[in-house]
Amino acid sequence: MGILANGVGEDEGEVSGVLADAHEREIKRQRFNHHQNGQTHRNAEHTQLRGRHCFATVGATAGFRALLEELSTPGFLQSLAAHGFTALDVQCGPDLEFFRDRIVNLSNEETHGVAIRYFGYTETMRAHMLACRGELDVRLSGCVIAHAGTGTVLEAQSVGAPLIVVANPTLMDNHQVELAEELEALNWAVHGHIGNLAAAIERILERIAQGTLDALPPYTPPSFPVSAADRVTLFDWMVLTCYPDELAHQQHLADLRGEGPMTNGDGANQQEGEGAGMLQLD
Repeated sequence: MGILANGVGEDEGEVSGVLADAHEREIKRQRFNHHQNGQTHRNAEHTQLRGRHCFATVGATAGFRALLEELSTPGFLQSLAAHGFTALDVQCGPDLEFFRDRIVNLSNEETHGVAIRYFGYTETMRAHMLACRGELDVRLSGCVIAHAGTGTVLEAQSVGAPLIVVANPTLMDNHQVELAEELEALNWAVHGHIGNLAAAIERILERIAQGTLDALPPYTPPSFPVSAADRVTLFDWMVLTCYPDELAHQQHLADLRGEGPMTNGDGANQQEGEGAGMLQLD
């Protein structure tokens, strides 16, 4: 690209010099871009894909108005838009009318260009989560925001969608907080907090970048049945951790069968002493 510097009152030699300088700068720019480990090229490809997708779910039974309330705030929607999200789907459970009333009262400016869909329940949970899974040259990675329910967590894990878990403090024994903390410790999810979900969005984008989750291969459903060695799941951890009597019962049955100490499916023995109610999942 030539630069004529107004193109007035300059002789041919001066113009040629300006063009030569511009050409040299362009060559240097191309070389610089070429040596950015492909990052510039990947970013250019990303601009051709649709924006990121966020799917939020409160589960099928208990309501979670605190989560729905924050999802419908202009501040949270601004955070989504600032990080490249263009769509938000929300499964509202029993509080559909509550969420709808909040959304219809938002102005166009307050939604920050994020398209919002909402419904009470869905039979296509996996499809919504797959829309949040990145795939090379197909779509950018989004995220699932979910109550810390075991079934929902396992569903998101099975499709490889980045996950933010938010504990519902109104549930009995506040067991979801324990699960959310453990999931984050295992690096399986980001623990989001009511009142500051924008911070969780920022952190999930960092994990997407670190794990190159925008460039995953196509999704392949898992094969069934799973082997016995792979049957210790997060649900097993949840039951055995929250219900130590069940852990003792299962260990007793294992002893009767002569199987020895319970393991996590990878040959690692259950921790002894303090914290014996938790399986090692490393």
